[in-house]
Amino acid sequence: MTTPTRPARPPTRRAGWPTLLAICLATACDVPPYDIGYEDFADAVAGHTEGTPFEDARVEQLIATLDSVLALPETVRSFRRQAGRYLQGFRWALGKGMVTEAQSGRIVAHLEGLKEDHRGDGRMIDRQRRLFEILSPGHVALNIVGTDTDGVRFQLEEYRGNIVVLVFSGEWCGPCRAEYPYQRRMLERYEGENVVLLGVNSDEELETIWEAKERERLHYRTWWDGDTDGPISTEWDVWMWPSIFILDEDGVIRFVNRRGDGIIEAVDQLLEEGAGERGDPDYVGGEVYRIRWAASTTSEGPLSLSGQ
Repeated sequence: MTTPTRPARPPTRRAGWPTLLAICLATACDVPPYDIGYEDFADAVAGHTEGTPFEDARVEQLIATLDSVLALPETVRSFRRQAGRYLQGFRWALGKGMVTEAQSGRIVAHLEGLKEDHRGDGRMIDRQRRLFEILSPGHVALNIVGTDTDGVRFQLEEYRGNIVVLVFSGEWCGPCRAEYPYQRRMLERYEGENVVLLGVNSDEELETIWEAKERERLHYRTWWDGDTDGPISTEWDVWMWPSIFILDEDGVIRFVNRRGDGIIEAVDQLLEEGAGERGDPDYVGGEVYRIRWAASTTSEGPLSLSGQ
């Protein structure tokens, strides 16, 4: 990792207030909010080792759980709202492992069937399908195009060929600040390696970000999103702070929401896999759990995001 040089600071721009939900969660913001139906899926992923492929039976159990909660009377009475929260919970559970290409096809086909059964809610279901296809482990991550805290535009795809730890964070968030020591450790541990730490910051004031980075010695590049519902956080459907995505050298999401030492363990695993693929004689083993998609596209075309 290298320390970037800072150009002249752009004028400070105020953003809107963080959402009320984010403020309420500021002391425990690493817990999924109450309106995400994740609890119903927790048993289906209990005991699964994060970052490893799901067995077909577990995927089928998750689909069966989704069908059962969508059939509840309270869901039927208010399908758009209730189904939306359960589909978010379904995606939360899928983030605990990795799906194969065949499993992904099975899930997408099931969601298409739901859309046929609920034509009036097709846009909501399409959004959840698309978020599954771009934010779940095993899929190529959505590109980000936006402005960093020094006013320079850059994009996530510039870092292909590197392992990327992408952190959605904010100084306002206690659990986000608790990750600072591990981020400093990463910057030191992986200096000179093909490992990059990038941030998406939700603080209202640029000065807040600058002061925190100087105080905590966290000199890594960060997009300024301006709020918890800024354009990047919204497109990535971030509802838990911090949210952390770990991408391999191909831009494939491999781990979601690892914390602390778990991030370092995940990065070490990816470095080991990369050494093995390159035929490094120091490589000591480790199975590669990666789905290679032909390109970071869906039927809707290339995936990218124009941020601030």
